[in-house]
Amino acid sequence: MSGNIEGAGIRMLTEGELISGVVEKHKRLLEEYQKEFEELDSRLNQFEEDTKNARISRARMAERKEVLKEKRQQYYHQAEGLLEKELFPKLDPVTADKIKEDIKKLKGQIEPEEEQGLKDSFMENLHELTREKGVGESLLLQTRARMEEARNSNLELKEIKESEKQLEEDDGSKNIEISKDKPQHKWLSSKIKDHQEALSYWEKQKV
Repeated sequence: MSGNIEGAGIRMLTEGELISGVVEKHKRLLEEYQKEFEELDSRLNQFEEDTKNARISRARMAERKEVLKEKRQQYYHQAEGLLEKELFPKLDPVTADKIKEDIKKLKGQIEPEEEQGLKDSFMENLHELTREKGVGESLLLQTRARMEEARNSNLELKEIKESEKQLEEDDGSKNIEISKDKPQHKWLSSKIKDHQEALSYWEKQKV
């Protein structure tokens, strides 16, 4: 039998050569798995970092929203205070109540575009009243300034809400990626450990 193998040009490998072959195979697989694992690990770490940053951003946005809501109400309250002091004493109760009702609408949770339309209409009406009642231009300018600040607060609120929505969408897609990558990450970690142990065993057999 031995003669037949040699005659066919097939050489039996020595034990040392067989062990070297096994060692090389484990080294090659270990290198491949480690490369994929490192790439995946880096990606998962980045996702976790992004998620953590998003959580911090959301907390800051929530705080900022509360500040803006309060500021917006304060600006309208200041505008109403100015009118109550300088214009209302010169108006009949029905007209004064109508102005209060308009301010109440402006104070509500409305889109900045709708707020702009209501504000323009309000200021136009106020312009007529101040001219009719002989109230100085200063009241008009101060009221407009406060209402503009209130609308700016609402604009920023809208931007924050849109940013929050974008963060939620990004989070959702990242969570899909994480749930897709984690099983492979775990599998690679297990395979690397197996090959490291096997490599350690076979390298000792070479000695």
